Amino acid sequence: MLKSKPTKCYFDETIEIAGSVNTESLLLEWSEAPWDTSVMGYPVIQISRLSVRGPAANSDIVAYETVRDRVGCGLVSCRLPSDSLCESMFLEEHGFKFIELIYQPELSGLQDNLNFDFSGLTVRPACDDDISSILNIADNAFHNERFHIDPRLNPRFGNQRYCNWIKSSLLHRKQELYVVLEKSLLVSFFITELLPDRICYWHLNAVSPNLQGKGYGRRSWLAMLELSKEQGVEKVRTSIVARNYRVLNLYSSLGFRFSSPKMTFHWVRRS
Repeated sequence: MLKSKPTKCYFDETIEIAGSVNTESLLLEWSEAPWDTSVMGYPVIQISRLSVRGPAANSDIVAYETVRDRVGCGLVSCRLPSDSLCESMFLEEHGFKFIELIYQPELSGLQDNLNFDFSGLTVRPACDDDISSILNIADNAFHNERFHIDPRLNPRFGNQRYCNWIKSSLLHRKQELYVVLEKSLLVSFFITELLPDRICYWHLNAVSPNLQGKGYGRRSWLAMLELSKEQGVEKVRTSIVARNYRVLNLYSSLGFRFSSPKMTFHWVRRS
Protein backbone atom coordinates (compact mmCIF):
# COMPACT_ATOMS: atom_id res chain seq x y z
CA MET A 1 0.00 0.00 0.00
CA LEU A 2 1.24 3.48 -0.91
CA LYS A 3 2.07 5.54 2.15
CA SER A 4 1.14 9.20 1.81
CA LYS A 5 3.36 12.08 2.78
CA PRO A 6 1.92 14.78 5.03
CA THR A 7 -0.39 17.01 3.06
CA LYS A 8 1.21 20.16 1.71
CA CYS A 9 -1.18 23.00 0.93
CA TYR A 10 0.11 26.23 -0.57
CA PHE A 11 -2.32 29.14 -0.39
CA ASP A 12 -1.91 32.84 -1.23
CA GLU A 13 -4.90 35.15 -0.89
CA THR A 14 -2.99 38.44 -1.00
CA ILE A 15 -3.66 38.82 -4.73
CA GLU A 16 -6.15 36.12 -5.60
CA ILE A 17 -7.46 32.82 -4.34
CA ALA A 18 -5.00 30.17 -5.49
CA GLY A 19 -3.30 27.13 -4.05
CA SER A 20 -2.31 23.51 -4.44
CA VAL A 21 -2.17 20.18 -2.65
CA ASN A 22 0.73 17.99 -3.71
CA THR A 23 1.19 14.68 -1.89
CA GLU A 24 1.96 11.09 -2.84
CA SER A 25 -1.78 10.48 -3.06
CA LEU A 26 -3.15 13.69 -4.57
CA LEU A 27 -2.22 16.53 -6.88
CA LEU A 28 -4.79 19.31 -6.92
CA GLU A 29 -4.23 22.88 -8.12
CA TRP A 30 -6.83 25.62 -8.09
CA SER A 31 -7.27 29.36 -8.61
CA GLU A 32 -10.02 31.93 -8.58
CA ALA A 33 -12.02 32.70 -11.74
CA PRO A 34 -12.36 36.47 -11.15
CA TRP A 35 -14.63 37.00 -14.17
CA ASP A 36 -17.10 34.55 -12.62
CA THR A 37 -16.66 35.95 -9.11
CA SER A 38 -17.71 39.38 -10.38
CA VAL A 39 -20.92 37.92 -11.83
CA MET A 40 -21.87 35.52 -9.04
CA GLY A 41 -21.14 37.86 -6.13
CA TYR A 42 -19.08 35.26 -4.23
CA PRO A 43 -15.69 33.61 -4.87
CA VAL A 44 -15.67 31.13 -7.76
CA ILE A 45 -12.80 28.65 -8.02
CA GLN A 46 -11.62 26.53 -10.94
CA ILE A 47 -9.52 23.41 -10.50
CA SER A 48 -6.82 23.42 -13.16
CA ARG A 49 -5.02 20.14 -12.34
CA LEU A 50 -6.21 16.98 -10.63
CA SER A 51 -4.52 13.61 -10.30
CA VAL A 52 -5.55 10.90 -7.85
CA ARG A 53 -2.35 9.01 -7.01
CA GLY A 54 -3.07 6.91 -3.95
CA PRO A 55 -5.45 5.81 -1.18
CA ALA A 56 -4.96 8.86 1.04
CA ALA A 57 -6.44 11.25 -1.53
CA ASN A 58 -9.72 11.46 0.38
CA SER A 59 -7.97 12.78 3.45
CA ASP A 60 -5.49 14.97 1.56
CA ILE A 61 -8.28 16.92 -0.17
CA VAL A 62 -9.36 18.32 3.20
CA ALA A 63 -6.62 20.96 2.91
CA TYR A 64 -8.26 22.34 -0.24
CA GLU A 65 -11.78 22.09 1.21
CA THR A 66 -10.67 24.07 4.25
CA VAL A 67 -9.45 26.91 2.03
CA ARG A 68 -12.59 26.74 -0.12
CA ASP A 69 -14.82 27.13 2.91
CA ARG A 70 -12.64 29.77 4.55
CA VAL A 71 -12.95 32.15 1.59
CA GLY A 72 -16.70 31.53 1.21
CA CYS A 73 -16.50 29.96 -2.23
CA GLY A 74 -19.93 29.20 -3.70
CA LEU A 75 -18.98 27.47 -6.95
CA VAL A 76 -16.06 25.28 -8.05
CA SER A 77 -15.60 23.95 -11.58
CA CYS A 78 -13.26 21.28 -12.91
CA ARG A 79 -12.70 20.04 -16.47
CA LEU A 80 -11.20 16.59 -17.05
CA PRO A 81 -10.31 14.41 -20.05
CA SER A 82 -13.13 11.97 -20.76
CA ASP A 83 -10.98 8.99 -19.80
CA SER A 84 -10.14 10.35 -16.31
CA LEU A 85 -12.70 8.14 -14.61
CA CYS A 86 -10.74 7.76 -11.38
CA GLU A 87 -10.62 11.54 -10.98
CA SER A 88 -14.25 12.01 -12.00
CA MET A 89 -15.43 9.47 -9.41
CA PHE A 90 -13.22 11.16 -6.84
CA LEU A 91 -14.89 14.51 -7.56
CA GLU A 92 -18.33 12.94 -7.26
CA GLU A 93 -17.38 11.53 -3.86
CA HIS A 94 -16.68 15.10 -2.76
CA GLY A 95 -19.90 16.75 -3.86
CA PHE A 96 -19.21 17.53 -7.51
CA LYS A 97 -21.83 16.83 -10.19
CA PHE A 98 -21.27 16.08 -13.87
CA ILE A 99 -22.56 19.00 -15.95
CA GLU A 100 -21.46 18.70 -19.55
CA LEU A 101 -19.31 17.04 -22.19
CA ILE A 102 -17.15 19.41 -24.24
CA TYR A 103 -15.79 18.84 -27.74
CA GLN A 104 -13.02 20.87 -29.41
CA PRO A 105 -13.67 20.90 -33.17
CA GLU A 106 -10.65 21.74 -35.30
CA LEU A 107 -10.23 22.54 -39.00
CA SER A 108 -6.74 22.35 -40.51
CA GLY A 109 -5.30 23.27 -43.89
CA LEU A 110 -6.96 26.66 -44.37
CA GLN A 111 -4.15 27.66 -46.74
CA ASP A 112 -4.60 24.57 -48.94
CA ASN A 113 -6.67 26.33 -51.61
CA LEU A 114 -9.89 25.97 -49.65
CA ASN A 115 -12.73 28.17 -50.91
CA PHE A 116 -15.42 29.46 -48.56
CA ASP A 117 -18.65 30.67 -50.15
CA PHE A 118 -20.44 32.91 -47.67
CA SER A 119 -22.78 34.57 -50.20
CA GLY A 120 -22.68 38.28 -49.61
CA LEU A 121 -21.86 38.53 -45.91
CA THR A 122 -19.14 40.86 -44.67
CA VAL A 123 -16.92 40.68 -41.59
CA ARG A 124 -15.35 43.59 -39.74
CA PRO A 125 -14.05 44.38 -36.24
CA ALA A 126 -16.84 45.47 -33.91
CA CYS A 127 -17.14 49.12 -32.97
CA ASP A 128 -18.86 50.89 -30.09
CA ASP A 129 -22.07 51.30 -32.10
CA ASP A 130 -22.35 47.50 -32.43
CA ILE A 131 -22.16 46.68 -28.74
CA SER A 132 -25.83 47.13 -27.91
CA SER A 133 -26.88 44.69 -30.66
CA ILE A 134 -24.16 42.19 -29.73
CA LEU A 135 -25.17 42.28 -26.07
CA ASN A 136 -28.77 41.64 -27.06
CA ILE A 137 -27.66 38.52 -28.95
CA ALA A 138 -25.55 37.33 -26.02
CA ASP A 139 -28.43 37.89 -23.63
CA ASN A 140 -30.78 35.66 -25.62
CA ALA A 141 -28.84 33.20 -27.79
CA PHE A 142 -27.20 30.87 -25.24
CA HIS A 143 -29.13 28.02 -23.64
CA ASN A 144 -26.87 24.96 -23.67
CA GLU A 145 -23.86 26.15 -21.68
CA ARG A 146 -22.99 25.03 -18.15
CA PHE A 147 -24.19 28.17 -16.35
CA HIS A 148 -27.54 27.82 -18.09
CA ILE A 149 -28.22 24.13 -17.61
CA ASP A 150 -27.01 23.57 -14.03
CA PRO A 151 -30.37 23.75 -12.20
CA ARG A 152 -28.65 24.99 -9.04
CA LEU A 153 -27.52 28.22 -10.77
CA ASN A 154 -29.61 31.15 -11.98
CA PRO A 155 -29.31 31.20 -15.82
CA ARG A 156 -29.11 35.00 -15.81
CA PHE A 157 -25.58 34.61 -14.43
CA GLY A 158 -24.64 32.85 -17.67
CA ASN A 159 -26.05 35.68 -19.78
CA GLN A 160 -24.27 38.32 -17.70
CA ARG A 161 -21.05 36.35 -17.92
CA TYR A 162 -21.10 36.45 -21.72
CA CYS A 163 -22.12 40.10 -21.80
CA ASN A 164 -19.16 40.98 -19.57
CA TRP A 165 -16.87 38.96 -21.85
CA ILE A 166 -18.05 40.93 -24.89
CA LYS A 167 -17.42 44.26 -23.17
CA SER A 168 -13.95 43.25 -22.00
CA SER A 169 -12.93 41.89 -25.42
CA LEU A 170 -12.86 45.43 -26.85
CA LEU A 171 -9.91 46.23 -24.58
CA HIS A 172 -8.30 42.78 -24.51
CA ARG A 173 -4.65 42.54 -25.60
CA LYS A 174 -5.15 39.39 -27.66
CA GLN A 175 -8.84 38.72 -28.22
CA GLU A 176 -10.75 40.35 -31.07
CA LEU A 177 -14.49 40.97 -31.39
CA TYR A 178 -15.90 40.68 -34.93
CA VAL A 179 -19.36 41.19 -36.37
CA VAL A 180 -20.79 39.47 -39.44
CA LEU A 181 -23.26 41.53 -41.45
CA GLU A 182 -25.60 41.25 -44.41
CA LYS A 183 -25.54 44.83 -45.70
CA SER A 184 -26.36 46.78 -42.51
CA LEU A 185 -27.99 43.85 -40.69
CA LEU A 186 -25.87 42.49 -37.84
CA VAL A 187 -26.14 38.71 -38.21
CA SER A 188 -23.68 37.27 -35.68
CA PHE A 189 -20.60 37.97 -33.59
CA PHE A 190 -17.34 36.12 -32.89
CA ILE A 191 -14.66 36.56 -30.23
CA THR A 192 -11.40 35.17 -31.59
CA GLU A 193 -7.74 34.96 -30.60
CA LEU A 194 -4.66 34.32 -32.73
CA LEU A 195 -2.47 31.70 -31.06
CA PRO A 196 1.07 30.52 -31.85
CA ASP A 197 1.63 28.13 -34.77
CA ARG A 198 -0.90 29.99 -36.95
CA ILE A 199 -3.91 28.83 -34.95
CA CYS A 200 -7.06 30.92 -34.48
CA TYR A 201 -9.24 30.08 -31.49
CA TRP A 202 -12.93 30.96 -31.58
CA HIS A 203 -13.81 31.71 -27.95
CA LEU A 204 -17.45 32.73 -28.29
CA ASN A 205 -19.90 33.10 -31.16
CA ALA A 206 -23.61 33.28 -31.78
CA VAL A 207 -26.16 34.11 -34.45
CA SER A 208 -28.94 36.56 -33.63
CA PRO A 209 -31.87 34.45 -32.30
CA ASN A 210 -34.39 35.98 -34.73
CA LEU A 211 -32.17 34.95 -37.67
CA GLN A 212 -31.50 31.38 -36.61
CA GLY A 213 -32.79 28.60 -38.86
CA LYS A 214 -32.39 30.75 -41.99
CA GLY A 215 -28.94 29.65 -43.12
CA TYR A 216 -27.06 32.51 -41.51
CA GLY A 217 -25.12 30.21 -39.19
CA ARG A 218 -23.35 28.30 -41.94
CA ARG A 219 -22.65 31.45 -43.94
CA SER A 220 -21.32 33.24 -40.84
CA TRP A 221 -18.98 30.36 -40.04
CA LEU A 222 -17.74 30.32 -43.65
CA ALA A 223 -17.18 34.08 -43.61
CA MET A 224 -15.05 33.76 -40.46
CA LEU A 225 -13.08 30.89 -41.98
CA GLU A 226 -12.33 33.10 -44.99
CA LEU A 227 -11.16 35.87 -42.65
CA SER A 228 -8.84 33.44 -40.86
CA LYS A 229 -7.48 32.30 -44.21
CA GLU A 230 -6.76 35.92 -45.19
CA GLN A 231 -4.95 36.40 -41.87
CA GLY A 232 -2.59 33.54 -42.71
CA VAL A 233 -4.17 31.14 -40.22
CA GLU A 234 -3.53 27.45 -40.83
CA LYS A 235 -5.91 25.98 -38.25
CA VAL A 236 -9.15 27.07 -36.53
CA ARG A 237 -10.08 25.57 -33.18
CA THR A 238 -13.05 26.10 -30.85
CA SER A 239 -15.09 24.31 -28.18
CA ILE A 240 -18.74 23.32 -27.97
CA VAL A 241 -20.97 21.38 -25.60
CA ALA A 242 -22.23 18.00 -26.78
CA ARG A 243 -25.89 18.90 -26.18
CA ASN A 244 -25.68 21.63 -28.83
CA TYR A 245 -26.13 19.02 -31.55
CA ARG A 246 -27.24 21.46 -34.27
CA VAL A 247 -23.96 23.35 -34.16
CA LEU A 248 -22.04 20.08 -33.81
CA ASN A 249 -23.60 19.02 -37.09
CA LEU A 250 -22.60 22.36 -38.61
CA TYR A 251 -18.96 21.89 -37.63
CA SER A 252 -19.01 18.36 -38.98
CA SER A 253 -20.48 19.48 -42.31
CA LEU A 254 -17.70 22.11 -42.64
CA GLY A 255 -15.01 19.46 -42.28
CA PHE A 256 -13.99 20.05 -38.66
CA ARG A 257 -12.50 17.06 -36.86
CA PHE A 258 -13.22 16.16 -33.24
CA SER A 259 -10.66 15.07 -30.67
CA SER A 260 -11.40 13.26 -27.40
CA PRO A 261 -13.98 15.22 -25.37
CA LYS A 262 -13.68 16.62 -21.86
CA MET A 263 -16.03 16.44 -18.88
CA THR A 264 -17.04 19.44 -16.77
CA PHE A 265 -18.03 19.15 -13.11
CA HIS A 266 -19.52 21.68 -10.70
CA TRP A 267 -19.47 21.85 -6.93
CA VAL A 268 -22.13 24.28 -5.64
CA ARG A 269 -22.43 25.31 -2.01
CA ARG A 270 -25.72 24.35 -0.46
CA SER A 271 -27.69 27.32 0.78
